Amino acid sequence: MNNRPLSLDQKINFKQYYFYGFIINLLPIYIFYPIRTVKTIQQSNIGTSSSTSFFKVFSERVKTEGARGLYKGVGVHALGSIGGRLVHFSTYDALRDRVYRGRGKGIGLSWLEGCSQTTTNAFLGTLSAITTSSFIVPFDVISQQLQVSRSPSSSSKGTNTNNNVPALSKSKRQISTSTITKRPIFVVSTRHDVQKVPSDVNKSSILTNFISRLKPKDIPLYKFLYRGWTAGLLNTLSFFPAYFFTYTYTLEHLQRNKHHLSFLPSSYFLFSVTSGVVAGTTATFTSAPFDVVKTKIQIARESRRGELRWLNIATSILKTEGIKGLFVGMTARLWVVVPLGSLNFWVFEQVREWSTNNDA
Repeated sequence: MNNRPLSLDQKINFKQYYFYGFIINLLPIYIFYPIRTVKTIQQSNIGTSSSTSFFKVFSERVKTEGARGLYKGVGVHALGSIGGRLVHFSTYDALRDRVYRGRGKGIGLSWLEGCSQTTTNAFLGTLSAITTSSFIVPFDVISQQLQVSRSPSSSSKGTNTNNNVPALSKSKRQISTSTITKRPIFVVSTRHDVQKVPSDVNKSSILTNFISRLKPKDIPLYKFLYRGWTAGLLNTLSFFPAYFFTYTYTLEHLQRNKHHLSFLPSSYFLFSVTSGVVAGTTATFTSAPFDVVKTKIQIARESRRGELRWLNIATSILKTEGIKGLFVGMTARLWVVVPLGSLNFWVFEQVREWSTNNDA
């Protein structure tokens, strides 16, 4: 990451910044989305008789719904993910340049002007992530609800396979999205089907009908769209400080000691990717428990009052699955975070350079 501030005659054209960022982020989302879907189903299966194995969940979803079943909710996720990342990094860039130019006093960040680059990047990266976390929550809720949902075709397929088999045994052969704990403390049901919107419905009400089919009837819309906000905030606070700090720290040490690594190409790109891999791995591990809890809350279909509090969910998982239950899906998450995290800073620095204009 090129951490030099912009010169006085340079400024970022944010229209270009957002355009380039949108284009560059679109393809990776579609490449890695099937892994995200499997991770969500793995975490929804915690505490049930269904498998949490990545390969078993993957094969079961493809078997019952085909490859399209791995892309449920991808459009919603893309809007939230790209929008959130662009706001996140543009906020980070704006704050960082302001601090480096000695103008942090106006926004209460003057104390960072004397701090190390590692501390500054970690704090500003986390601060910008917190400011955008609320923006992403509704997109996460809807996309994950769609990921664990069953299409009408797969439901009817499972029903018609063998009429002589009891309903309970048939449901075990499908991806279960019903969270019934092995040692019940409480039940949080996430099982639901997505129905098609009739063709004669007014187009202006399609979005309302779409969300109402996902939302439990007894939950207000705003509570449904922002469920898991606290767990998401904890996930952000456990991920981004570790990510930004580890990235900057590793990159600084690689550049400082590159004369000891003469057997490797000493390009900035290689150092940035290496630092991103280390940072992504570290942050994924530190935030894994909160990611599991957040997912369990956001995919819940029905629950009794108070049961979707993050501490209750975490306690339930610990009692039924042990500590390993809080790390379900971490491998799948690593397969997403590490490749994207390794290129994250390098890509956005390129976007920043492409979007920087010199004042005449």
